[in-house]
Amino acid sequence: MKKTIIAASVAALVAAPAAFADVKIGGNVIQEFVSDDASGHSDNGLSSAAAVDLVFSVSEDLGNGMSAFAKIHQLSDNGAGDQGPADQIVGIKGDFGTIVAGRMESFTEGKVSAMAANDASDTLSIETNRGFKTGRAEGALAYVSPSFNGLTFGIAGFAMNNTGSDASTTTTTISMAASTINLTTGYTVSASTGANSSTISAAASTLQVNTSNAANVTNQSAGFDAVDIMVEYANGPLLVRASREETDAATFNVANAKNQVIMNYGVNYTMGDTTLTGTYYEVDNGDGQNANDVDGYFVGVKHKMGANTLALSYMEEDSLSSGDKGTGQDESWMVSIDHALSKRTSLTAAYKDHDDQTNTSDLDQFAVGIKHVF
Repeated sequence: MKKTIIAASVAALVAAPAAFADVKIGGNVIQEFVSDDASGHSDNGLSSAAAVDLVFSVSEDLGNGMSAFAKIHQLSDNGAGDQGPADQIVGIKGDFGTIVAGRMESFTEGKVSAMAANDASDTLSIETNRGFKTGRAEGALAYVSPSFNGLTFGIAGFAMNNTGSDASTTTTTISMAASTINLTTGYTVSASTGANSSTISAAASTLQVNTSNAANVTNQSAGFDAVDIMVEYANGPLLVRASREETDAATFNVANAKNQVIMNYGVNYTMGDTTLTGTYYEVDNGDGQNANDVDGYFVGVKHKMGANTLALSYMEEDSLSSGDKGTGQDESWMVSIDHALSKRTSLTAAYKDHDDQTNTSDLDQFAVGIKHVF
């Protein structure tokens, strides 16, 4: 009897890896130390910048050329070790293309803007777009077509979670105690006050002021809160992407909000060990406000020399601190190096210089770190 139990247990242990063969675990651990002069144009000290990404990927063969997949991506990159969700997706793919749903980045952010991330640092960045509501969002449903001689297109909708507020009424009370008003000469009195009256008395009273706040609720319509489309062309060393993302005005919770529209373009060209990158974007009504009409561009070059990868990049975009587009530009440039100790472990160093149009937010930043990918 005991031999039967032991044999069954051994068989179960041997079979276990096969049951989990379609599950993969990956990610990275990064530790950087950053020094900058962001506070008052003077040394702001040395800060820690840690990042941990943990990714669980699952796949299943459905037959007939179809497969199912899922991914759970947890990350922490605030230096405090707090974990939070990144991508959390599930989908199917086949000859028809790929359908994916869940929490994920838009094409505009994850595919086009991300082309500007050619540097070695995790903390420092000069990607354009100013973070106008193009990051990860809940309730995504996306379709990506198969490649037609290098041409691919995608469309995604985002049903964002409700973050608005209910209608409410605020009551403010103004109180006045019983008081006496002294009258000076030259006043006129009525018969009821008496010819010799010199004062008018008032009892205590209150005044109420009611203010009504209408509901401002995200996701108040039956449609998607944001729609994103992208076209990609890949042919050998050339990669070109273009996207358009429109976010509904109701998601911004500001008065007189307008739909935010972002146009984004990017190109990569690889020549041997050298990659050239350029991106351009234009935002209309950023964060739902027409004062936030801005545009900008990025150019960069990355070159691999043995175990070292060097990167140099430059960015310029309209300043928001002075209002609408055309009133001034903010500029940044960055240089970095990645030295590979192995295929999975590397040492990094980067320098970033930012010149603000108002000259109030200029800064220099240095970052050194170590990264391990698993």
